[in-house]
Amino acid sequence: MINNLMLTELTENQTNYQKIWLLKLAIIFFVLAIFIVCGFLLFEKKYQYKIYPGIWLNNYDLSNKTVNEARQLIDQQINELNQKGITFTYQNNENIALSTIKSEDMLQYINFDINQAINQAIDFGRDNNFFINFKNKISAILFKKKIILTVNINQAEIEKILRENFLRFEQPAQDATLIINQNNSSDNIQFQIAQEKLGKIIDYKKGIDELTSELSKLKFQPIKLQTETQYPIIFAKDCLNAESQANSILTLAPILFKYDKLNWTINKNQLANWLLLETNPDKTSSEKIIISLDPEKTKDFLINKVATKIDQTPLNAKFQIQNNKVIEFQTNHDGIKLNVETTYNNLKDYINNKNEKVDLAVEKQLSDISADNINDFGIKEIIGTGESNFTGSPTNRRHNIKTGTNAVNGLLIKPNEEFSLVKALGKIDKTTGYLPELVIKKNKTVPEYGGGLCQVGTTMFRTALASGLPITARTSHSYRVSYYEPAGTDATIYDPWPDLKFINDTEHYILIQTRIENDKLFFDFWGTKDGRITTKTQPTIYNIIKPKPTKIIETLDLPVGKKKCTEKAHNGADSYFDYKVVYPNNEIKNKRFSSHYVPWQAVCLLGIEKIKLK
Repeated sequence: MINNLMLTELTENQTNYQKIWLLKLAIIFFVLAIFIVCGFLLFEKKYQYKIYPGIWLNNYDLSNKTVNEARQLIDQQINELNQKGITFTYQNNENIALSTIKSEDMLQYINFDINQAINQAIDFGRDNNFFINFKNKISAILFKKKIILTVNINQAEIEKILRENFLRFEQPAQDATLIINQNNSSDNIQFQIAQEKLGKIIDYKKGIDELTSELSKLKFQPIKLQTETQYPIIFAKDCLNAESQANSILTLAPILFKYDKLNWTINKNQLANWLLLETNPDKTSSEKIIISLDPEKTKDFLINKVATKIDQTPLNAKFQIQNNKVIEFQTNHDGIKLNVETTYNNLKDYINNKNEKVDLAVEKQLSDISADNINDFGIKEIIGTGESNFTGSPTNRRHNIKTGTNAVNGLLIKPNEEFSLVKALGKIDKTTGYLPELVIKKNKTVPEYGGGLCQVGTTMFRTALASGLPITARTSHSYRVSYYEPAGTDATIYDPWPDLKFINDTEHYILIQTRIENDKLFFDFWGTKDGRITTKTQPTIYNIIKPKPTKIIETLDLPVGKKKCTEKAHNGADSYFDYKVVYPNNEIKNKRFSSHYVPWQAVCLLGIEKIKLK
């Protein structure tokens, strides 16, 4: 009995002991949970408007930085690049410093998508899923999270500049070629085959790919260009019958082209100089190499000798508003155009198949806009107006603004058409009425036609916004310019890129009407209002950076001692404004237009005396 009581008492003591420990553990876990929750809340409060720890952009730590602080860090690196440029080297010879920006209205070769990188950094760890967020934050702290900076590069333009500077170091491969025996008279032309040669060329694509990769990491070290062996395509050993084929083709000369009352003749000497070796497109043939026509020489003849006599450019009707009525002030007419590619192929068929004649491929070019259905265009009222101020513009700039304005005045934009301002302006040179202004390119002063057309681009951009049209392509200037204030509402254009593009998503035509009043440029879009409502905020300007001291460039183009400043100093800054369109069906579209302006030092030309060598 006593033993049973003692056993029961012992069991109760053990049970009480276990309860006490369980209670202690519960309290400990509760306290820990409170600490964790409080720590988590404090952590989230601290980083509410900051980037979480462990977020890096290559070697740059973005942790604990606000959006503006992160932007300033990135901008600082990019501004350094803008001032120094990028150096490409070959065989330890520095040959070119490629700046990412040019003077006003010039092409931007490199564009950093800073907003995308910063958004990626600030959004990391802020998804809708709590557990994924928690895992990502811990992972970033322990292992780092690398953010990628997207870089958009105009590869074609950069490669063009590199080729201009490094072409002298290349030795392209040479195919076996068909050459004319120079000792022969024009009546007795004979051919021979020149041997092929291996070549060595620079791998520009690899260099530009390396540039893209380095810039995305904000690394601005010199890019070393590498060479690669280039092999010929045509070998002399495969050209055993080429000479006899060429002689056979010469029997077709003279070749006569006719169109209407015009005619052109290709004599035997011309034809002989157009002949070349070409790989046989017929892979089943035993002859690997055949005789064909040099596309460059043949098309040059067709373009400069034939097309110039035949081509007639189609002309669209242009309209203007008088007494609230649409009237035509330029009548449309269709055009004709020589299809050079088809004619070239016809000529190839002629010499290969010995056809009876060779046809010129002349095609009719229809005008897009005529006055036949003017009443159906739906042009009733102004749907949007934009303006800009060009006070202080020099004479040539004013002339170019007027010329560009006249080029787009009266144009019609069809429903659902994507309007391209660069395309609408057309050719920009002396022949179309533009005047040159001195600009700096690679430390040289050269005339550039069309300086000031960004006034047209900026005004067109503002008009499209006021009309509530979707903007599909727009690039801000490299630096702030007084003509385009307020900052962030400008649009730069340059043929062929950057361009200003927007879509006419109304159901009617839009007529562009332009006017210049004193120092102000106005564009009016006429069409039919559909009830859409547009609003936009005033630009927010921040992150202002002072420029470097004035840069002096010596030149022989000015009198000795005379100074002419071609670039004014501009503060660097960032800007954005928000754009909102509410459609009649209550659909809402919001878009933020962001702009980055680098600090731009003043640049002045100083006339110097030419040094005379004794």
